[in-house]
Amino acid sequence: MTPHAPHAPYADPAAGAAVKAADRAHVFHSWSAQGLIDPLAVAGAEGSYFWDYDGNRYLDFTSGLVYTNIGYQHPTVIAAIQEQAGRLATFAPAFAIEARSEAARLIAERTPGDLDKIFFTNGGAEAVENAVRMARLHTGRTKVLSAYRSYHGATSTAINLTGD
Repeated sequence: MTPHAPHAPYADPAAGAAVKAADRAHVFHSWSAQGLIDPLAVAGAEGSYFWDYDGNRYLDFTSGLVYTNIGYQHPTVIAAIQEQAGRLATFAPAFAIEARSEAARLIAERTPGDLDKIFFTNGGAEAVENAVRMARLHTGRTKVLSAYRSYHGATSTAINLTGD
């Protein structure tokens, strides 16, 4: 990762137009009025910056919907992903695997009190669905409070928590 803002590679407007055309032809964007959407075709990203096919560089304040809070293409993260993918990319939750067990141990070490069991999910909406389910099972109550116009995901329960 460079200590300075990366420069956008050479411009290729034709490639950007092709990416955008394919997107509009085949991608249904969530949370958007489909007829009005005009997505920017992104050619690449590094650190806190991304760039388009016209060579314009942008400072990204979106955090990539929060999952890239350490920046794009961080070399340590890339190396860790490559190393783990070379050993065992993924395995069903019913089995014990080293990477998941170690991740759970490290998280449990940092949680307060006796919170030492970790429940892994595939993403945020699934985490919300399971948290609501656990809360309902634990309390016996069905109602759930959430902030108005808050985003919790696009699954059945999560989308109904938006209050929008």
